[in-house]
Amino acid sequence: MTRKKPKPGHRQSPVKFNKGGEQYRLINYEITYDPIKRLNLPKPVEDRLPDLLDMVKNNPKQAIKELLVLKENYPDVPVLYNYLSSAYASIGNHTASREIAIENYQKHPDYLFAKINYAQICLLEGEPDKIPEIFDGNLDLSLLYPNRRRYHVSEFAGFTGVMCAYFAATGKLEPARLSYKCLLELAPDEGITGFAKAFLYPSLLGRLARWLRR
Repeated sequence: MTRKKPKPGHRQSPVKFNKGGEQYRLINYEITYDPIKRLNLPKPVEDRLPDLLDMVKNNPKQAIKELLVLKENYPDVPVLYNYLSSAYASIGNHTASREIAIENYQKHPDYLFAKINYAQICLLEGEPDKIPEIFDGNLDLSLLYPNRRRYHVSEFAGFTGVMCAYFAATGKLEPARLSYKCLLELAPDEGITGFAKAFLYPSLLGRLARWLRR
């Protein structure tokens, strides 16, 4: 059965979870599918981002060339690292993708996507215990960003996907399943949804790989 894509606009996350005083829950976030408006970007970066995003998807080698120059000129713009890491992953250079993602987190530890990408690395490398530290002990967005209730779908999906994988990897299956339910409802086609599924419902090969990392 083909799952329908969510309609553009605003949606509410469908479930709530709270248990025993632990610092995680899923509340009614407002999710937008409209483009993200990034603030305080240098004009040359702001002007190029839409085309760069398209290139990352459709011409990653060309994107890498341009992103390396922009990163050199604007080292304090974390979105450039994020795009560059994705472009390297698109051409199968996972070593470079990993190095850029780690560099982004080291230089910009407060940037949400830097946290998300580094958390994915830790989960893949069998280090789920690092996840609470990455997110400052806050395992839901309302605690990480207490003054926000509205998120772009990519922000919500990235964070929720990492938390789903973390919960699954540490045996907290109830919040893992609820997180995955949110992902299927709001972001079924995001890559992070597949990432989360691999932890919550691992294949035999995935279970073997996790066992070998212990």
